[in-house]
Formats: sequence, C-alpha cells, structure tokens
Amino acid sequence: MASVLGIYGLIIAVIINTGINPKAKSYHRFVGYAHLSSGLDCGIARLSAGMAIRIVGDAGVRYGALIPPMFLT
Repeated sequence: MASVLGIYGLIIAVIINTGINPKAKSYHRFVGYAHLSSGLDCGIARLSAGMAIRIVGDAGVRYGALIPPMFLT
C-alpha cells in the first residue's frame, strides 16, 4: 500500500514538473504558489495516509496474535 502512495506522489511531481517551462519569459508568483500548495497538499495527504496504514496494520497484527487457532503446530 505504501508503494501505491509513492507512485501517486511521483505522478503529482511529474504533473507539476511539466507545468514548469524554463524557456518561458516569466514564471508568475501565482503559478509558483499553486505548484507549492499542490506539492504540500499531496505530501501531507500521503504522510497522513501512511500513518493510518501503520496504525491499522499494527492493530491487525496485534489482534491476529490473540487468535489461538491462527498458529497451528
């Protein structure tokens, strides 16, 4: 699941990068702030999703360890 989050972040980075044209005469401040906000939005959303995946995964492992028939010998 974490790899999917990384791929989505990479896609957003590519989209932002294609919006930047170094040969253009001007790079307006509004466009720069739009790129900054979209990058921060993507990063913060992926960070919170990663933390949620960690919490749910940890709870699942702890609950799975409590079930006796799960570990048959």
